[in-house]
Amino acid sequence: MKKATKKLALVLVAAMVMGLCLVGCGSIVKDTLGDWCVDTVNGQPVAEYAAAAGVTEDMMQFNMKIEEDKITQTGMSGTQEFKPEFKSDGIELHKDGQHVGNLVWDKDKKVLTLDVNGAPYVFKKGAYTFSSSDAQQGGEEQASEAGAEGGAEEGAEGGAEDGAAEGGEEAAE
Repeated sequence: MKKATKKLALVLVAAMVMGLCLVGCGSIVKDTLGDWCVDTVNGQPVAEYAAAAGVTEDMMQFNMKIEEDKITQTGMSGTQEFKPEFKSDGIELHKDGQHVGNLVWDKDKKVLTLDVNGAPYVFKKGAYTFSSSDAQQGGEEQASEAGAEGGAEEGAEGGAEDGAAEGGEEAAE
């Protein structure tokens, strides 16, 4: 009888721990769903960081739409999709079955952070409105040059994939 009681107690404790894990991850899902845009890069407002790199804000900005089953990133270089894996401290990004980066969740500030080549990109809720469709189509070449100078080519353009992958080595290329 004592053995059965101990086993039952162990099962209940395990179930409670699993429940707490699911509640924690469920909260981050609820808190992070929706549209996000870049607020700061390396501690500076996006417009200031872009100006210092000699490019427009449009070239440094990108939007993310976070859904439970996918994250869609849109910027001047186009659109990419990632599969999210929600964790208690953030979201792991996966593309083609490979882990390519992490969005770190700051519950107190309600922001997400992505490290791109050592420069933290901080995201806030909302969507950025690009100034013109011509800028989106024609800015790719300029953004490439500016990114190489500013150290955030793929970070600004497609950072969640290449900028975060393997410490951003691909982004520097």
